[in-house]
Amino acid sequence: QVDNEITAMICWMSDQPLDMNRHYILMHTTREVKAFVDEILYRVDVDTLHREDVETLSLNDIGRVKISTAQPLFFDPYRTNQETGAFILVDPFSHNTVAAGMIRGAARSVEEVGDEVATLSAEKRQFSPNVVWEGLNIQREEREATNGHKAAVLWFTGLSGSGKTSIARALERKLFEAGCSTMLVDGDYVRHGLCGDLGFSSKDRTENIRRVAEVARLFFEQGSIVLCTFVSPFAKDRKAARALIPEGRFVEVFVDVDLETARLRDPKGLYEKAERGEIDGFTGVSAPYERPQQPEITLDTRTVSIDDAVDILLRRLMESNIINA
Repeated sequence: QVDNEITAMICWMSDQPLDMNRHYILMHTTREVKAFVDEILYRVDVDTLHREDVETLSLNDIGRVKISTAQPLFFDPYRTNQETGAFILVDPFSHNTVAAGMIRGAARSVEEVGDEVATLSAEKRQFSPNVVWEGLNIQREEREATNGHKAAVLWFTGLSGSGKTSIARALERKLFEAGCSTMLVDGDYVRHGLCGDLGFSSKDRTENIRRVAEVARLFFEQGSIVLCTFVSPFAKDRKAARALIPEGRFVEVFVDVDLETARLRDPKGLYEKAERGEIDGFTGVSAPYERPQQPEITLDTRTVSIDDAVDILLRRLMESNIINA
């Protein structure tokens, strides 16, 4: 595999704890590359083998981490090839070995880890050639401290006319008036620019969501509460978007409504055009919608008003410690 973001199990071998605000030298096969430990996924309790949330790793700690490198690595998972799946981390100043590691896979490869499924597959995430990931200049945690709230992505999905945008706009107004940093990313917005070259075929819909998910991730790293309102009819595309955001910070909001009610609302006259054959591949008429199986929140807008929906979402954000009461 070729990637500049990997997940690995490492054993920390230095008296100085792991410092995620600095770089190390990753030595892999015959190569040496600049590397950053972006995230500690968990530490393993060697007595119980339980996973523990920690801020750093100390001498003899074993943990799973995400690492980004300044140049792509050519590797195999350690369980497949020990020669191309092993590495060490070296302190660039003292030249001491600080950790030994075993590569699990690309940071966005799909693999089972106990009962969790890791992130987006490396094949689906596109990287331009000859580019180097330098890491963020200002970390999200710093921005969150300045903003006074945590970052999150609320992904509103549902049929056209279900009420996704109306709810998201009302919620954003409440959050903004409370001093939160927000960004509303709506389907009509991106199709007037970023995704103006795309149609509504299955392939184009997938590409539309891929682009939007990457944009949402950028605003998320900027510390904002991002509200995305897209039909996003395919479960695999929503799963790919979720995979870009840390666990607990992605909230899938299924705005549910039956097709007949959506047709009666038809705020943009789209159902009528689709039924006349003027719009091809229209979700609910000539294209399928895959209902979310386990969304964090379901809002049935036949019985839930916009104000009630906003209250439900605000409570969820407070319960998740994204915002303060």
